[in-house]
Amino acid sequence: MKSLVVAGLSLALLVFPATWVTAAEASSTCARPTPGYAYHWPIRPFDRQHPVRGAFGDPRIVSLTLPFGWTGPKQTDAYSFHNGVDIGAKPGTPVYPVVSGRVMRANTGQIVVLTDDGRSFQYYHLTKAAAVQKGRCVVAYHTVLGWIRPGYEHVHLAEIDYHVVHNPLDRGHLEPYRDWTRPTATGLYLDDGSPPDKLAGRPLGPGDRLSVAVADQPPLPVSGDWYDLPEAPALVEWRLFHGNTRTAWQVAVDFRHTQPPPWAFWNVYGAGTYQNCPQFEQHHYLGLPGRYLFRVHIQPSHLRPGVYRLAVRVTDIRGNRSTAWWPLRIVR
Repeated sequence: MKSLVVAGLSLALLVFPATWVTAAEASSTCARPTPGYAYHWPIRPFDRQHPVRGAFGDPRIVSLTLPFGWTGPKQTDAYSFHNGVDIGAKPGTPVYPVVSGRVMRANTGQIVVLTDDGRSFQYYHLTKAAAVQKGRCVVAYHTVLGWIRPGYEHVHLAEIDYHVVHNPLDRGHLEPYRDWTRPTATGLYLDDGSPPDKLAGRPLGPGDRLSVAVADQPPLPVSGDWYDLPEAPALVEWRLFHGNTRTAWQVAVDFRHTQPPPWAFWNVYGAGTYQNCPQFEQHHYLGLPGRYLFRVHIQPSHLRPGVYRLAVRVTDIRGNRSTAWWPLRIVR
């Protein structure tokens, strides 16, 4: 098995508005970084929010030979955290750099721009413009990097800050972005094998592992096969109640700024997780919602037998949240 992206620790940020550059100013501003960390969208109109059909931290699993839903640490599939956001747009839509810089990589489908303030931006799924070559200076909102390729209907945008992958939808980065939807937790699963089983009132015993299904609805609809499909939330937390006692909130995952290292994928996601429109046994399930299962690291062997209550709190990148509750019975 292999992991496909590199992640790391988050950075503290100070933000200022991004600015546009005219053709007349291009030659004089190319080498100068855009003020602050904030930037606008890579497609027109730059200052208007566009649909996002793939969130930062979403699971990306390739399972071409296994039966439907059979994913997990013991399976022979490739997996990774999605290291950017997929911005929905029609094929042929021109894509522009969000911050001025120099092209470090320019090949079929992939362009990487390094900025003078230590960041790099990745733009995937493009038909590259002929003039965009390695070493060339490109200007924010002026240089056309390329056009969205047929069959993709999105551009993948990733931001790497000093070798640390950062969520583009974090406040003060990709702007404007508003979200008024609330993510939800919908069910508990035992992920002791593949595929996982719903808990459905069964007790938890020593060795059992628990996952919670959660989903976040994007604020703007995406056209095509990804219409009305969910995505992973930015923050999942849980706490346990027993009698008059309760634990502190425990973090199952936090994608608000960065993401865990690749080796932690199956410590974050539970077995049976898959993305929207997954592929299993050479079949592409277009239009099928993903299943986002997050590990709840309860250790039944460390708890007294009895009845508990589990609270799961789910939060999106703009702070919208909801809390769900379930009874749990611990046995020995």
